Amino acid sequence: MPDRLDRDDVSRILARAHEIETRHASGEGLDDETGVEPEALIAAADEVGIDPNAVRDSLAIDRLALESPDARRLDRLAGPNVVVVEREVPLHVADAITELETWLTAVHRLVCDRRTDAGLHARPRTDTSARVGRTIAGWRGDGRLAGVSSLDIEAVPQVVGSSPDRPRTLVRIRADRHDARTVRLAGGGTVGLAGAGAGAATLAGNMVIVAPVVALPLMMGGYLVARSGRGHADRLELELERLITRVARGERPEGLLGRTVRRARRSVS
Repeated sequence: MPDRLDRDDVSRILARAHEIETRHASGEGLDDETGVEPEALIAAADEVGIDPNAVRDSLAIDRLALESPDARRLDRLAGPNVVVVEREVPLHVADAITELETWLTAVHRLVCDRRTDAGLHARPRTDTSARVGRTIAGWRGDGRLAGVSSLDIEAVPQVVGSSPDRPRTLVRIRADRHDARTVRLAGGGTVGLAGAGAGAATLAGNMVIVAPVVALPLMMGGYLVARSGRGHADRLELELERLITRVARGERPEGLLGRTVRRARRSVS
């Protein structure tokens, strides 16, 4: 745990602890310079009726390094640089990280680096077989993490609502799509500027009626190219949610033989 917590930390952690406790069943007088020890915060929460384990869970979540970045200009148009999803899974931390690594390597063809017991860093493989495999997986509706430059995962155990037989782990995934966003913005800007330039050229040639016919389609095309980044971010978020759902359900990646056998059984039944 951190040595001291400032006023904002206390407010955020207590609010989340109360949310955790509610799902599963104040900052006055704080000195911003000296802060509050985590154990003192847990004790204070207990005195006002908040489950101490909920506060511990909230402190654990607050220690996660992966966070959503602040909104940037053009995010509404091309989507954010980084997509972050967070879910609970009924697994121990080590098991959750292991299962996610299995899916990322087998289906999404990523190279994974297990940096800590509760953390994972992954990047897309660039070899030809990996590219072909991702394409085939995409045709089947799997492996749709195209445009991700890197992916980081963190997991922390949760106490409230868990038991030895039914553990709870909060998983947070952060996907960097900076390159995909930049390509779409640059492409859209290029097409849009070409349209504006064509319109200006026709106006210079005294072709006033022709100018909108030439310029508007290109400018609209440029907007649509840039706007496609928003759709890519939404699809990426959905794919990350699907990934965590599959891990939570205990699903395992299937090879070509496994899918063939399953389809044959369905056809027989």
